[in-house]
Amino acid sequence: MNNSCCSVPRSLWMRALKMVCVEEIKAVIDMVINEYQVAYKAVPQSGLGVLQTQDTALHEPYFLGEFPIATSWVVLTDKQGNCFEGSAQLMDDDENIASLFAVCDAVLANNLLYCRKLADLVELGEFKFLEKVKMRKAMLGSTAVDFSLLGTQDEDKKETQSA
Repeated sequence: MNNSCCSVPRSLWMRALKMVCVEEIKAVIDMVINEYQVAYKAVPQSGLGVLQTQDTALHEPYFLGEFPIATSWVVLTDKQGNCFEGSAQLMDDDENIASLFAVCDAVLANNLLYCRKLADLVELGEFKFLEKVKMRKAMLGSTAVDFSLLGTQDEDKKETQSA
């Protein structure tokens, strides 16, 4: 269960943060870094992921394509020695952004200092994302084509010619 100060579910935090200006996130994380020691639990990495599926006829695997991926796993330690972990995995090629988002994840997931500021940014990003979805749906709705009438004209001509 998500007991974070953020109303957006944890599974959507990265998506929402991608919609916010990175400089705003960095400003909050700079304050966090002054309060916590940041260490990597695993070395941040970036590279290519491969999307694989299976042929429906022969049931043989094949690759649809590649996509960029960056991962980071951090540990924040406070002055009392308490440790808090956070991680991020993004479809991006910048491990620095992944590390930044991993710190955000640690702060939000553990209700650490500046959690409310980050939660506001996540909620702003989620709002921007949902607005973009609405706009795309409106664009798709305005370009919808009704193909149900296409066949009726040809059938009417055939009926009048054969009669």
